[in-house]
Amino acid sequence: MARPSMAGQRREEILDALELCILEKGIQATSLENIAEKARMKRTILRHYIGNRDQIIIALSERWAKKYQQEWQELMLWLPPANRSEALLDALFTVHSKEMVNNAVIGEAIFSEAKRLPEIKAHQVAIMAEFISHACTTFQQDYPNTAPDKIELVAHALYANYLMSESLIPLKMVDEIHKLKQASRLLCQVLETN
Repeated sequence: MARPSMAGQRREEILDALELCILEKGIQATSLENIAEKARMKRTILRHYIGNRDQIIIALSERWAKKYQQEWQELMLWLPPANRSEALLDALFTVHSKEMVNNAVIGEAIFSEAKRLPEIKAHQVAIMAEFISHACTTFQQDYPNTAPDKIELVAHALYANYLMSESLIPLKMVDEIHKLKQASRLLCQVLETN
C-alpha cells in the first residue's frame, strides 16, 4: 500500500512559515533560508514542494486570494436583507483583533510584490474586481434606481478607502480608520440621488 502524499501538508507548512517570516522580518528581508528554518525543513524540501523564493511568495498570494474569496462569500451571506450597504461598511472598517493586524501586514507584503511578479498582480486585480463586484451588488440592492456607472464609481472609491484603512491597521490608527468609514458613508449618500 502506498504512503499518502505529504505534498499538501508540506506546502501549507511552508506557506505558514513564510507568513511568520513576513511578520518577524518583512518580506524583503525574508530569504529561502529563513523560510526553511521557520518550517524546520531543508531548502531542498522547500524547492521540491513549491520551488524558489518567488514561487513560494506566489503560492502565498494564491492562498490569500482564495482566502479573500472565501471571506467575501461568507460576508455576502452574513449581510442582512435591508441596509446591506451600512452592514458592509461596518464589516470593512472594523479593527478588533491582533489577527487583523497580522493579516494586514501579510496582505501588504504580498501586495508589495505585485509590481515585480505578474502572477501576484493578477491575483491583486482579481481581488479588486471581486471587491468592486460585491460592493456594486450590495449598492444595487440598496439603491435600485441609481445608475450602474455611478454605483461602480462609488464602489471604486470605497475600495480605495478600504485599502487605505488596511494600511493603517498595523499602525493602530483607529481614529483615522473611523474617519475613512465616515467618508465611505458620505460616498454612499451620493447613491441616494439618482
